[in-house]
Amino acid sequence: MGLSLLTLLLVYLPSATCRAPATCTTTLLRSLVDPGGAFDIPNAKCPPDRGSSDCVTGSPASSISSSSSFSRYSSSPNTSNDSLTHPSYSPYPSAVPPRDIPIRANSPYDIATPPLTPDDDEDCYATGIITKHSKDALDLLLAIFPRDGLSLLPYAKSVVVAAPNMGASFDGVVLELPGKTKTLYVDGKNAQAVSLRESIVALLDLADEQLQCSALVIAFNKVSHGLSELLHSLMYVGGSVVTKPPFQVDPAYILVGVEI
Repeated sequence: MGLSLLTLLLVYLPSATCRAPATCTTTLLRSLVDPGGAFDIPNAKCPPDRGSSDCVTGSPASSISSSSSFSRYSSSPNTSNDSLTHPSYSPYPSAVPPRDIPIRANSPYDIATPPLTPDDDEDCYATGIITKHSKDALDLLLAIFPRDGLSLLPYAKSVVVAAPNMGASFDGVVLELPGKTKTLYVDGKNAQAVSLRESIVALLDLADEQLQCSALVIAFNKVSHGLSELLHSLMYVGGSVVTKPPFQVDPAYILVGVEI
């Protein structure tokens, strides 16, 4: 064992050179970065702007039928964040949010439903003259003048005469023929129910002031009860039996006229 220092150096140096390839190798470090190694470099990550459909967690994304339609709405530049969070917003064009039915505003040109009115206008006077339908005028004309009633209708106006002091109303016809006297013809069937004297005075006043008539003619049925007393009472107020009527009178009636 008595070796010199030089001999020891020669002995240990070769052993150091022999162990260098085993302990100072770089092949082990290179293998860590090879494919499949512990430090395998992964593929590039997806960019923050969602990238393409191929880059999803390092593997191709599965394709589904609704992904393309959904990405069209999610990546549209015209869609704002407010519209996505609004409760009435829907990404599908077929989804329509419910809307309130608009209230139709009234138009000034709308035509209102007219009220139910008779064929002819009815003029109600405070004094008791009421205009009636032309049909009522025809009924009275045909009752008094059966042959000429229809031809007289264009010149006739049906009225109802009433006054507070009369106690009843009288149906009448104002007949105004060209070149003839304007005359009020009255049905005298209600004459017995009222005071005849007061009724005649009221009829004369209304015929003169409201209807501008020049004569009053009352038609009585010949079978009326108390006809003789009625005729006698009319004589006291200037009445007289019409012996020459302008048209042929129904034989069942008698006419008593009073000039105004």
